[in-house]
Amino acid sequence: MIRILLVILYVLLTVAPVGAAQEQHQIGLIKTVSGEAYVLRGGTRLAAHPGMQLVTGDRLATGSAGSMGVVLVDDTVLSLGPATETSVEQFVYEPTEKKFGMVMKVARGLIAYLSGKISKLAPGSVRIDTPVAPLGVRGTYLLIRVTP
Repeated sequence: MIRILLVILYVLLTVAPVGAAQEQHQIGLIKTVSGEAYVLRGGTRLAAHPGMQLVTGDRLATGSAGSMGVVLVDDTVLSLGPATETSVEQFVYEPTEKKFGMVMKVARGLIAYLSGKISKLAPGSVRIDTPVAPLGVRGTYLLIRVTP
C-alpha cells in the first residue's frame, strides 16, 4: 500500500511541472526598454530587459515615464507607451499545422500595434480586447489609447 502511494506521489510530482511548463510557451521577446518597465508572471514582478523571453499570459506594464518594445514570434510588433498595461492571453502560431490566433488585452495606456504573420495568414484570428470594446484585426497598424 505504501509502495503504491509513493509511486503515485512520484508520478504527480514529476509530471505536474512538465504539464505546467507546456501551457506557457514562448511567444516573443522584449527588444527595448526605457524607464520603469516590468513583466508580471505568475504573481511575480520581474524587471523588463532587452532579450527577456515572454510567455503566454505575461502582463506587460510600464511606469509613468516608461516604454517597452516587443516582437512576437510571428513578427507582430508592440510598442508600449507610458503608464501602460497589457497582456497576451492567447497566442497560437503553428504555420505547419495551419493554426493561428491571438488575443491581447489592453487594460490601460498607449500601444502601437503592427500586425505580424498571424493576421496576414488568418485574417480575423487576432482580437484586441479593451475595457470598452473588442477590436478585430485583419492585418494593419493600430494605435490604441485606453484611459481609466
